[in-house]
Formats: sequence, structure tokens, C-alpha cells
Amino acid sequence: MWPFSAKTAGDLSLNYNEIAGYTLQWLPCSDRALALAFPHLTVKAEQIPAYHYGQMEDGFALYGDDTGPPALCVAADGKTGYAFSITAHNSQALCLGHYRVGETRLGDFRDDQLAEAAFWVDGSRIVVMGGLSDCGALCGARFIFEPTADQTGDLTKATADAWRNCVMSEARFLISGRRFRPAETVNDADAVKLMKKQKIHAPAPLSPGPNLGGGDPVALLIRSQYNPTKARNSYVKLADMAVYNADPEAVKTNIKAIFTGDDDPEGVAQSIAQMFNDDWRTVFWFTLDWKADIGDLTAQIKTALGGQDGEVVLPDLAEFPANGSVGTPGVFQVFANSLQAAGLDLWFVDNPSDTHFLFIAKTSDRKRIAKLFEPTQVKASPFDAK
Repeated sequence: MWPFSAKTAGDLSLNYNEIAGYTLQWLPCSDRALALAFPHLTVKAEQIPAYHYGQMEDGFALYGDDTGPPALCVAADGKTGYAFSITAHNSQALCLGHYRVGETRLGDFRDDQLAEAAFWVDGSRIVVMGGLSDCGALCGARFIFEPTADQTGDLTKATADAWRNCVMSEARFLISGRRFRPAETVNDADAVKLMKKQKIHAPAPLSPGPNLGGGDPVALLIRSQYNPTKARNSYVKLADMAVYNADPEAVKTNIKAIFTGDDDPEGVAQSIAQMFNDDWRTVFWFTLDWKADIGDLTAQIKTALGGQDGEVVLPDLAEFPANGSVGTPGVFQVFANSLQAAGLDLWFVDNPSDTHFLFIAKTSDRKRIAKLFEPTQVKASPFDAK
């Protein structure tokens, strides 16, 4: 039997462990060999899009019918006789079980085998690479995402929302790894013989891949844009906007010192949160363990407000369960409501620990502060009143 019987289920499915049902680790690149591998498709030798984007090269186009565009394109690996890649340029093929060229947006794309996400050299498109490590995959892949017609300019200078809106324009699966080939080169006659010896077998399950950025390419793009100087300047500006009782100049000096020793986004946030924690009488951000007493939250807010604490009517502790903690549902909401009644927000800074990082700022500065956090790559948001 051939590697692939006509019209099998998933005959246009592309994944790291199978290509249109083809599960071998190599593929000859000749019209007769490809016809044996994919008997449900019509194979034609013609010019196809090259790996170098925007260029064309000799290859094979595989058609699902005689009227539509090719479902797949196969490029040769030089003069080795093997294929270099199989590419989808329209929505006929299903990639990774979920995605289609011309339809899928970057914001909806996830890949557990994600290895890299980067911008094209001129910033005109986004490139996502996956399955390239030794993770049991038969092949790697390159996905290209381009901005929609209403987007213009350099994507490296655009917002993350603009990146998420880019649409997949090409899915290229890189196959026939050299270490898997039965011989260094193969001619057409030998390729046909090799193909006729092959049998259908189920694709092997994929091993865990690198899964960088949690499989979300936008997370990798954001990380690639991290600029410690811009992050430091944002925190310094925050020192002029947040409401706290420490000396602003001391806060700014400490922030600058933190960046001389550590510019990792999470490490910086941790250091800023702990800046004055050895002396609760002085705070910038303040911290609370997830099971801290509710009274500790009251004390920290009063300390942060300093002389302004009389302008805020904080909740009476008698309103809460005697053994309650800040983790009790609704506690933070009640305190946030009290602060917002006085024109203030209670901000939460996202962090991987079981400790809350918080600070207070004017509600009128909410949008400006949210903008300041973008270069820091640390997520923060005010607790909205309900």
C-alpha cells in the first residue's frame, strides 16, 4: 500500500507529525513520487512561491481540482531529489488542526511546539516558527502573518492589538530532514521504488515542544520588544503619579538602582514591590500575602495614603467575618469601592508569587498609568467598582 490512500480523512491536514496524511520523515520530489504519495491530488510541475518571500522557483503544485488554486506546493531541496517544504497558500489546507491561510489571525494562533516569533527584517510581516527542536516532530514549520489592508507602517512600532489582527498568508512545513533520508540523494526511478515499498501507518504522537510564551506568539513578540530603559522611565513616571507616602525622589533613585542590577521584567517588579517593605511606615507599592488579615489591608492603605487617609472612608472591619482574610471573596472589591468613592483606584500588579502587589493612584490617571505599564511587560489593572 502507498503511504496514503485516495481521499483519506484529513487528506489536507498539515501538522508536525503528518503532512496530508503522509507520515514518513522524508519525501522524494518528483512528479511520479508525489503522485504516489498523494494520489488524491493532481501534481503539476510549475513555478511556486519560494522560501525567500516574494520570489518564485521551480517546483510542484498539488491541486485538489482542475479549477481552483493549488492546495499545496512542494519545493525541492536543491538537487538532492528530496522535497524541502510543503506549503499552503490558501484556506484549503488545515494547519495544526485549527488554522487556515487567509483566515486565521495571529491573536487566535496557538502552538504547543512554538519555538520563535519575530518580525520580518523590514517590519512588514510577522514570522512564527515551530516544531524545530528535537521534540519527536517529523518536520518544522514557518507561518507568516501579514497586516490587513487597513494597516500600514512598520509592525515593530505598532501595538500588540495590531499584531493580533495580522492574518496568516503562508504555512510552510519544512520536511525531509537530512538525518532521516535513506540516502544522501535519490533519482526519480529510485524515488518511485522507495515510495512503492512504503505502507500506511498512523502518525506518532508529538512529544512536548518548547512551548515558548505559552504557545502564544504575541507573548514572544512583546518580550522581543522589551527595552529596559523605556521600562525604567515608565516606573519613574509612575512615581510621580501614584499616591503613596514615600519621598518621590527616593523612590526614583531606588528604581534606577534596581535597573542597574536587574532588568528582567518580573524581577524588577518584585524588587519595586519590596522596596520599602522593611519599614511599613514608608511605602510605594505595598505587598500582602494571599491569606493576610483584612486589617493588614486597612493598615497598608492608610500608610500609603499618608495625610490623605482622612479623605477616604475605609470599610469597618466589623463588616467582615471574624476569621476572614484578604482572600475572602469580595474583600478587595469593598475596599476598591471605598477608594473609588474618593477618586482613587486600587491597582493590582500581576506576578507569579502568592503575594499581592498593590498601589493606589487617582482614577483620573487610569488610562495614563495603563499606558505606562506597556513597556514594563508587567500586567497591572485597577480593581473596578461594581
